[in-house]
Amino acid sequence: MDELMQNPAFQSYATCSALLAIKMLLTGNYTTMQRMRNKGFVNKEDAKSFGGAPSEQEHPAVAHALRIQRNDLENIPLFFAIGLIYVLNGASPTGAWWYSWTFTIARLVHWIAYMNHLQPWRAICYFVGYLCILGMAVQIIF
Repeated sequence: MDELMQNPAFQSYATCSALLAIKMLLTGNYTTMQRMRNKGFVNKEDAKSFGGAPSEQEHPAVAHALRIQRNDLENIPLFFAIGLIYVLNGASPTGAWWYSWTFTIARLVHWIAYMNHLQPWRAICYFVGYLCILGMAVQIIF
């Protein structure tokens, strides 16, 4: 394990993975903030505990925050898996650095764009991240 931690390719991947994990945690907090701010509770026990009336439908701001979380869950675990395989398969430190940091920055900017309803920036950032995962996957195969 110590040898792996000394690998510069793994260091880039691990640092970016930790940042993305923190980002995912913060996205959950953002959803909670939207729920509390808008009293948008679907569960009766939550409405009872935190005030407000339970609703059959999510408040629009909460639904938007949940879509941000779902987008993370559809994309970031792919980076965790493909990035790790890429690094363990002998990725160059430069390649791992570029893929890891480009994906991470794209996902952070995507998050900001999504929260602020900024198109086409959200789509551009998504596509940049998509290309990073695709590039690593292709390199693993070949």
